Amino acid sequence: MPTTNKVYHLYLELLQKYGPPEKSWPQWCTPEKTPQLREIIAIGAILTQRTSWHNADLALRNLKKERLLSLQKIANLSNLEQLTGLIKPSGFYQTKPRRLYDFCSFAVREYGGLENLMKEDLEVSRQKLLGIKGIGPETADTLLLYALDQPSFVVDEYTKRLVKKRKLATNLAYEHLKNLFEKNLPRNVKTYQDLHALIIIEEKGKAGSVMQEV
Repeated sequence: MPTTNKVYHLYLELLQKYGPPEKSWPQWCTPEKTPQLREIIAIGAILTQRTSWHNADLALRNLKKERLLSLQKIANLSNLEQLTGLIKPSGFYQTKPRRLYDFCSFAVREYGGLENLMKEDLEVSRQKLLGIKGIGPETADTLLLYALDQPSFVVDEYTKRLVKKRKLATNLAYEHLKNLFEKNLPRNVKTYQDLHALIIIEEKGKAGSVMQEV
């Protein structure tokens, strides 16, 4: 990378400061994900929309307790009443159950699960995810990067805050910042995952913000 690349230097700085984020995010940043773990991450990515990870984690544990922590099982539900009660801790109980159900149904019925979705062209799968009501760019890229191990950088409020603080860009629009990071980093999943996680660790001031073991 060029010596003037501020984005890449940010990555190296945070990596040196905190070390590999897999230590803090042992499941999201691990290079060896089981099919079950990918499903948990995907479900968690939707549950954590506009809420804390603590609340999303409570909802995940409720699903596990009722043996519903599976895309197939959620997609097979005949109604959303049970799902609504179980994921209530994650908030938005009038809309989030439908978002989760619609995503699970999409993944299962159109692809037969995440394994086949991972084989889809990145831009095609991103556009299809964005076509699911309630899934915006941040959630779509989180699903792609962490559940599907696709090189699609995630921009969240922590990223925007750090970009502004470090004066990396004045335009904080989502797609502009996504392109900024992707253009200035090695195009690989591990680098994207690590930097996104490191930015959150830097901005939150603590590392315990994501799923440990469900």
